[in-house]
Amino acid sequence: MERGLENVSIRRSQRAKHVRLVIKPAGIELVVPPHVNEAQAMGFLHQHREWAERKLTEIQGRADNDHRSTPVQPLESGSMLPFQGRDVPLIVGQHAGNRLKIKKLSDGPFEVLLPETSDLSTDLKIRSALFLWVKQWMRAEVHRLAQHHGQVLGLLPREIRIKRMQTRWGSCGPRNDINLNWLLAFTPPSVLEYVVVHELCHIRHRNHSRDYWDLVSRHLPNWSQERRWLKAHGGELLRRFS
Repeated sequence: MERGLENVSIRRSQRAKHVRLVIKPAGIELVVPPHVNEAQAMGFLHQHREWAERKLTEIQGRADNDHRSTPVQPLESGSMLPFQGRDVPLIVGQHAGNRLKIKKLSDGPFEVLLPETSDLSTDLKIRSALFLWVKQWMRAEVHRLAQHHGQVLGLLPREIRIKRMQTRWGSCGPRNDINLNWLLAFTPPSVLEYVVVHELCHIRHRNHSRDYWDLVSRHLPNWSQERRWLKAHGGELLRRFS
């Protein structure tokens, strides 16, 4: 994807009289009136791209500072994790081995076993173990979704990566590599599916044009409600696990 376009969404507005850029923490919105075609709109974007990127960096920096100033609830025995959108308890104990162990019991809690020499309140170790478990689980789940939708769409990524991402839920690189935020494991399954389809569609359309959203809608007609879920609850997830 061309530099500077990965955070850009395009919105056609019947009320707009001029092309304008709206900068929000989630990205850059290009508002386009009916009489302006896509080539003209993209020309406007390129002309003001450096300013937009600079403002986006400033806004996201302020959002990061706000996140850091919010107390983060430690992960400990009895904590509830919203795995796939359903509250799942976290059980922390100890065992005689030297390594931390974590597993997800079928339809049950996450179970973390720390070495006997560890402090039961070692929040950082628990978070690291949870990330590694989720990364493995998500890789398999996302490959399944990518195969299902990618074959239908005729769009398959070169590689899928599960990463810690501070402000974004996913991205599609210039070589068709898809990156996904590990916290999508804590959203409802339909939200994870939406983000996967969202990024798959970027393999064909490197923007958020009408053609792009038509392609998304062809496979997920109700995608807008999943997007609304992320806007309503995503910030809380980012703050809790940042």
